[in-house]
Amino acid sequence: MHRSALSEVFLTGCLSRAENRFSLTGQWPRAHAYFSPTAHRHDLLQAAETMRQAALLLAHTEYRVPLGHRFTPWDVSLAVLPGRLAIGPAPTELELDVVGSDLVGRGEGSLEAVLEFTLRREGEPMATGHLRFSTSPPAPDAGDRGAPPAPRAASAAPSPELFGRSSAHDILLADRAAGAWRLAPDPTHPVLSDDGGPVAHLVALEAARQATHALVGPARGGLSITEITCAFVRQPDPRRACWIDAALLPAPGSGPLTVQVTARQDGRAVWEAQVRGGITPGLG
Repeated sequence: MHRSALSEVFLTGCLSRAENRFSLTGQWPRAHAYFSPTAHRHDLLQAAETMRQAALLLAHTEYRVPLGHRFTPWDVSLAVLPGRLAIGPAPTELELDVVGSDLVGRGEGSLEAVLEFTLRREGEPMATGHLRFSTSPPAPDAGDRGAPPAPRAASAAPSPELFGRSSAHDILLADRAAGAWRLAPDPTHPVLSDDGGPVAHLVALEAARQATHALVGPARGGLSITEITCAFVRQPDPRRACWIDAALLPAPGSGPLTVQVTARQDGRAVWEAQVRGGITPGLG
């Protein structure tokens, strides 16, 4: 599952039920160094990471993708039921129903696929998700990825509370200019990176969440996010600066708060995300 520590692995079992249908089990700890609880609820991106791990497990064990192949996300979506994310007196036991479709083998163990996820807790749905991805052999120059943009200076780092985080180490956005933030992921981050560098869709989802907090929810805990979708137009180049902008979209009637987040390199879109939720006074 592309993790170096057992404490970062959330899956505990896997069973093939039928062709392209799988049942997995997992467990979430009551506390986590990165997926920190808000209002005594699990972090919704913990569900995204669990889905990613399930996709990797199935790709390697069921679809025979060799270890070492690159995993490239293209579309990802996640919707949660906040009430089902409550942290109880014991670790949260999970069941995952996974259905694969649109599978295309491209030789050399490469794969294109769509996976649909339903996460259950005590038999009741708590989250749903979608992931379209492809895999490919390691690039010949995998050891020479080029230098990423220069990291932000510590003195210029904004308050982490602006982005809905409590630690400056977890902040992905820096150097705001002309209404956009520079994306500055830490290639050594223990959760947002693996042995191949930053995890593209985890970084995109977290950057979209942080940009949304900076736009509409500067007080940590005031923003309750229930849904994130993200589509990659092309894969980001880690050697070039990437800029993130966020805009509040009109909400029809009493619909949820919706924020459009776009990542651009050289003026061209790399990925686009939508974040939906609401402001909850006193949430924290």
